[in-house]
Amino acid sequence: MASGREDGRGRKDWQSLGKWKDGRVRSGAKVTIWISLLFGIAFTGAGIPLAMQMPQEIADENYIILLALLFPLIGLSSLVLFVRSVLAWRKFGRTELVLDPVPGSIGGDFGGYVDLPIAGSSARNQNIDVDLVLNCLQTTTTGSGKNRSTRTKVVWQREGLATVALTRDGIRCAFRFAIPDDLPETEASSSSYNHWLFQIECDLPGIDFKRSFNVPLIRHESPQFSNLRAAYAQASNPLKKPPKGSVDITESTDGLQFYYPWHRHLKMAISLFIFGSIFAVIGYFIGAYDGGLVFPVVFGGVGILTVIASLYVIGNTLTTRVGRDGIDVVRNVYGFRFKKKVTRDNIVGLERQIASQMQSAGDYSVYYTIVAHSKDGREITIADSLEGSRLTDFVENKVKAALRLDDAVSLVDSWGT
Repeated sequence: MASGREDGRGRKDWQSLGKWKDGRVRSGAKVTIWISLLFGIAFTGAGIPLAMQMPQEIADENYIILLALLFPLIGLSSLVLFVRSVLAWRKFGRTELVLDPVPGSIGGDFGGYVDLPIAGSSARNQNIDVDLVLNCLQTTTTGSGKNRSTRTKVVWQREGLATVALTRDGIRCAFRFAIPDDLPETEASSSSYNHWLFQIECDLPGIDFKRSFNVPLIRHESPQFSNLRAAYAQASNPLKKPPKGSVDITESTDGLQFYYPWHRHLKMAISLFIFGSIFAVIGYFIGAYDGGLVFPVVFGGVGILTVIASLYVIGNTLTTRVGRDGIDVVRNVYGFRFKKKVTRDNIVGLERQIASQMQSAGDYSVYYTIVAHSKDGREITIADSLEGSRLTDFVENKVKAALRLDDAVSLVDSWGT
């Protein structure tokens, strides 16, 4: 994996890895405008003639033509995004991220600030919450030509709030993230490479502010740290209680009980069910139309397996009891109970893992599990379906407090596995 050119003194030329200069990074807002317009025109234009043929094709029992409805739906959604993007550009204009340190440092800090032009009373409101997300991404491209496919997955993510201060023209949103030293640095684009995406947004009257920046993080000879007076994002907005429906926590004489209800992953279950159903229907209609077996088996098989996965996601609960004596876990899947237990002195470590993720309109939703490792080599899932790093931090701290773990047994991140 290429990590950029080196200058005459053997140092990495990080500026050759992306569109940033002298520590100032522009957002991808203008690119979003043009891409959404292009997709809107292309898909809407392709869908109109197909829609005109639809009545006759349905009369001829060619029901596969109904799939053509996806074209105008995608086109109209893209045009809506185009309009919103244009309005946001008119309201906020070009937005730059100023880095400190330059560039971000693996094992040190990724920090900086964004000046947001909010006029009037909104700028004087010190209670504005500016949400931050920093993603380390791995993009892999396989195949070529028509068989070419690209997949991007999150290998590390952290959330937080910016430190907001008034300026003459609006507000300054400053931030710092502490970056673990075992994460990959920014690499040049290739068939498989790592890169970093910083996202910032806040709710405002009318059009909300939302920008994304591809940012450089490099491994320096010694870690670099930010000089900004800003709270570390990981500690800037800790949860005081879990979101409703994610996990119920109750105290007992033995410690804490964590109950993860069946509907905790409802959004993902519905998405999987819809996706699987569409593939299964496509497979059925293709088979009925041309009489072949390859496409029906492939599409139908993927669809059926995805529907089964959605039923599992929505049909299981997890109950974890944590105390000074250890951990008891009960997984209930449609009435079938699976029990596991590990004593405290048999626990060698806890690990945070990215179990699943979803991508929508450039946003990455990450779902974590927490696994206990035992001396006899077992891995016991003690928490699952935790959406986002803030909820995972909250549950982690509760588990460690109930177990009364010392620093020798700590929870670590797992990435790229």
